[in-house]
Amino acid sequence: MTVTTTAATLYTCDETRWQAVRDRDARADGHFCYVVTTTGVYSRPSCTVRLALRENVRFFPTPEDARAEGYRPCRRCCPDDSGRHAAAAEAVARACGIIDEAPLPPSLDELARKVGYSRFHFHRLFKSFTGITPHAYLAAARARRVREALPLSGTIADAVYSSGFGSGGHFYAAAPEILGMTPKAYRAGGDGTDIRYTVAGSSLGPVLVAVTDKGVCGVLTGDEGPALLLRLRTMFRQARLVPADEDFAAAVDVAVREAEPPQLGRELPLRIRRSAFAVRMRRTVPTVVVPAGQPGPGRGPRPGVPVCTPPA
Repeated sequence: MTVTTTAATLYTCDETRWQAVRDRDARADGHFCYVVTTTGVYSRPSCTVRLALRENVRFFPTPEDARAEGYRPCRRCCPDDSGRHAAAAEAVARACGIIDEAPLPPSLDELARKVGYSRFHFHRLFKSFTGITPHAYLAAARARRVREALPLSGTIADAVYSSGFGSGGHFYAAAPEILGMTPKAYRAGGDGTDIRYTVAGSSLGPVLVAVTDKGVCGVLTGDEGPALLLRLRTMFRQARLVPADEDFAAAVDVAVREAEPPQLGRELPLRIRRSAFAVRMRRTVPTVVVPAGQPGPGRGPRPGVPVCTPPA
C-alpha cells in the first residue's frame, strides 16, 4: 500500500514545523503559525522576519489559538488576513507597472497615492515584497531603458534623455554601475571589452552573470543556460566572452543565495520578481578578482579571491 504524505500530516510535529520556519516554506502557510515569545508576535511560516532562537519559538495550529493566549499578529506577513496580503501584493505589482511604463520617474508620494497607501506604509510594503526599495526599482527600470536604447538611438544623448535621465552628467556618473563599460563601448556591442560570465541556479531559474573590469554588464534570467549565453553574445557581439574561473563562479553562487527573492513576494508576477532579483544581484555579485599577489581592499595577498562591491 502506498502512503501519501500531505501537508496536513507533514507539519504535525514541532521538528518539521521548525524546519519549515527556518526554510521560510510558503507551503506551510495555513497549516500552523509560530510565536516568538520574546516579542509576543505570531507569524506565518514563510514570514521574512529575522529568524528567532529556537528556544523562543512556540507553534500553534491556527492564528486564533495564538491570539487566545494574548499574542498579536505580525505586521509584515499579516497571518490573520490573506485577503489583505493579496491586496498588498496587487498594489506592489501595480506600482511596478506604473514605474515600468512611466516616461518620467514618478515620485514616491505619487506612487503611494496611486496604489492607495501612505508614503511610509507603501515604502515598507514594497521592500517587504520585493527586497528592494521603490527608488531602487525605479532606478533599475531607467537603467534597463537606457541599456535597450543605446544600440538603437541616433546618439548617446538621445538614449540618455529618452530613458528618463535628467542630465547627461547624472547618467555618466552612474554608467559604470549601469553598463559595466563605457556608453560608447556598450553602444558598439562591447567592442574591445573582455567579459567574464558564469551561469548559476536560483529559485527563479538559471541566472547568467557577466562582468568586466569596470562592473556588472549583465544579469540575465528567464531562459536555460545555452539560451542565456546566446542572449549575452547577441548583446555584446564585439566583445571577448570568457567563462569565469571557479573562484568567481563560487562567489556568484554565494551572491545568488544572498539575493534570493523574499517569500512574501511569491504572489508577484514572475517578471517583477526577476527584475528585483537582478537589482539585488548587481549589488551583491563580486565584480573584481584580485590578481595574484595583490591585496584587495582591507585584505592580505590572496590570489584569485573575489572582492565584493558593497551594496549601494
